[in-house]
Amino acid sequence: MTKIYGVVAEFNPFHNGHKIFIDTIKQKYHPDVLIAVMSGNFVQRGDFAVLDKWDRAKLAIDLGVDLVIELPLAFAVQPAELFAKGAMKLLNLLEIDTLIFGTEREFDFSKVAQRLLTVDDQFEQDYQQNSATNLTSYYQSLGIDITNLPNQMLGLNYVQQIEKYHYSINFQTILRKGDFSATKVRTDVNSGLSIDSEVPDLTNQMINKNQTYTWDNFYPYLRYQIINSDVSELHSIYQMVEGLEYKLKKEVVNSDNFEDFLDRVKSKRYTRARLRRLMIYTLLNVKPTEIDNIYKNPYLRVLGFNENGRKYLNEHKKELNLIAKVGKKEAQTLELEIRADQIFQLQSKKAQDFGKMPYMKGVN
Repeated sequence: MTKIYGVVAEFNPFHNGHKIFIDTIKQKYHPDVLIAVMSGNFVQRGDFAVLDKWDRAKLAIDLGVDLVIELPLAFAVQPAELFAKGAMKLLNLLEIDTLIFGTEREFDFSKVAQRLLTVDDQFEQDYQQNSATNLTSYYQSLGIDITNLPNQMLGLNYVQQIEKYHYSINFQTILRKGDFSATKVRTDVNSGLSIDSEVPDLTNQMINKNQTYTWDNFYPYLRYQIINSDVSELHSIYQMVEGLEYKLKKEVVNSDNFEDFLDRVKSKRYTRARLRRLMIYTLLNVKPTEIDNIYKNPYLRVLGFNENGRKYLNEHKKELNLIAKVGKKEAQTLELEIRADQIFQLQSKKAQDFGKMPYMKGVN
C-alpha cells in the first residue's frame, strides 16, 4: 500500500459531520487505507463515551473508515498537548504517510507550530487563572487566536508533535462544513430529543438499541472511591495536585450528583474539563507511573477493520506490535485499560476485553 492516511477521532458518537469528513478524505485523496486512532470508553474531556468503543468502531468501519486502532486511556483522557502526543505516537508507529484533520478556518499550521516550538520556554503561568485561559492568552500574545476553535487547537498540537519528534508524516486539512456537534447530539440523546437530522441512520439505530452513558451512571462509584480512600491514597493519584484531595473529601459528602460536586470543587484555577479528567483518574485509581509507562511503551490495539484494513494489517503485522485479542500476555500490557473497562462494564453489562475480537466487515 502506498497511500496510508490517518485521522484522530472520538466519534462520540459518529455524526453527519464525521460522515462528510470521511467521505471528503476518500473523494479528495483516494487513500489505499484510512486508519482512525479512536478513544476507547473514556474521552478527552473527562467523560464516558456515549456508546462503548466496540459499537463506535463498528459504526466507523461501516461508515467509511478502513481500520480502527484504540487510543489508550492514558493518551485519550488528557489535555490537548498530551492527547496529541499520544495520538501522533501511535500514527507514527502505524507508518502513516499523511495525517488529515478538520479545522474551523484556514491556517498555516506548520509555520505556527514551528514558531511555538521555539518560544514554548517563554510561557509563564498566571496562577490567578486556569490553564486553558493561560494558554489562550499566551497564544493571543503571539498573534494566534484559537478562541472557540477546538479543532484548530487540536490540529496545531498534532503538527507541533510531528515537528517536535521529526515524524515522517505529512498533513492535510479539511475545512469543517455545517453546524455539526457531537456535544449537541449527546445533549439531545440525554434529553430524549430526536437526532434524526444530526446522525447517519446507522448511528441512530445503534443509540436506540443500546444504553448510553454519562457521569450520572458512575458518580456513585466515584463517591464511594473518594469516601473510602484516605487523603494519602488520593494524593497519589495522577494529577492530584495542590491539596485537591482535601477538597474532594470535604465536598463529596455534600453532593448528591456529579455536576453539583464539580460546582463545589471548581475554582478559578481549574477548568471543568481538567476536573472531569481528574475524576476519571480518581475513579480508576490511576497512578503517574501507569501513565508514564504507556507513553514509554505504546501499543496498537485493533478494534475493527474491513478488507482494506485487513490487507494493511497483513502487510505490516511483522513490524507492528498489534493486539487483536486479550490473553494473559496481552492483559499485562493492557492492565490500566482493562481496569477502566471493568468499571465501564459495571453499567454496560457487555464484555469489553476478554473474549472480544475486532469487528470485521466483509473480510473473506
